[in-house]
Amino acid sequence: MNAKNDALVEHLLLQNAIEIADIDLNTGKTYYKITDKLQEVAPQIYAELEDQFKDHLFKLDQRGPKAMLWKLRG
Repeated sequence: MNAKNDALVEHLLLQNAIEIADIDLNTGKTYYKITDKLQEVAPQIYAELEDQFKDHLFKLDQRGPKAMLWKLRG
């Protein structure tokens, strides 16, 4: 990340708008989860993430059940 993105992430963490969810020990990459407070602290980021989520759900829905992993019980 660049300095601007680092500062944004730090700000969101300090505002409790995001939380660290996991760290990939192989790559060092940090994964974050959003909290309800993100909508209040950064509504534009929240809206963008919501749009991305809806888009992914739409694409998954269009592919149907063949896009999912299934465990069949016998």
